[in-house]
Amino acid sequence: MFSVGDIYKRLKEFKAKVGVTQQTFYFAKVDVQAAFDTIPQDAIVELMSRVPGQPKYKIVKHLEVSASHMPLGAASKDKPQKKWQSIAKAASDEKPFAHMLETQFAPSKRNTVFVESVLSRSFDTRALVSLMASHIQQNLVKIGKKYYRQNNGIPQGSVLSSVLCNYFYADLEAKRLPFLRASDSLLMRLIDDFLLITTDKAKARRFVETMHRGVAEYGVAVNPIKSMVNFDLTVNNITIPRTTRGEAFPYCGTMIDCETLDIARSRNNAKDAGKSPVVESSL
Repeated sequence: MFSVGDIYKRLKEFKAKVGVTQQTFYFAKVDVQAAFDTIPQDAIVELMSRVPGQPKYKIVKHLEVSASHMPLGAASKDKPQKKWQSIAKAASDEKPFAHMLETQFAPSKRNTVFVESVLSRSFDTRALVSLMASHIQQNLVKIGKKYYRQNNGIPQGSVLSSVLCNYFYADLEAKRLPFLRASDSLLMRLIDDFLLITTDKAKARRFVETMHRGVAEYGVAVNPIKSMVNFDLTVNNITIPRTTRGEAFPYCGTMIDCETLDIARSRNNAKDAGKSPVVESSL
């Protein structure tokens, strides 16, 4: 996932697949310690070098002009919002802009005018991979008057950091957590925050145990204190924190009902202490 907003969609699809009648859901959450700082540089460069599927790419831009958001019937002097968007496609792809507009852009946007640009740039994939490797392995940090090169991890705050982290942990999921690829399990991850919801208690236990052992080749170690489940669980003689029966499960600023999978905003303010969260979306 790339945003908190994706949680609702994933939960809705999972609920439609498994239902909630007579189902017991087991929740397990783990957080990777210092994720950006622990990703092995050579490993991420090698992985990303295998992602591109074309020898050359073309970057094309288009302009999106959308109306300002305002109450229905209200007058506004605000100027329309303008935003340039870029998209990469194979250099050999000659599909017209109208085709991309119909299949990719227009279906998800309203009240928007799309303006095609005649400008485009072509890039050799090897050059792009080399640029990415340089970005990761030659990151310099200035402290005082001295410069230091980052030897471990990827540049935090970089425009690529979230994308790199997502690809890297997706590879971990595919190779170390394949047992969760089943209709009875939903594994969500927002950057380095993992959440498993499953109807199989054994899978929930195995997931937590696997992550708590650490995955050295991915630089992964989790903080037991930040882990959480909704059932009794002890790993390596450490009791994993758990929610109480009937309590919603917290995840990335949201609260998920452990029985209905309804989702709500998390209330952490002191004035809201002791109040039940307001359900934002019933699935």
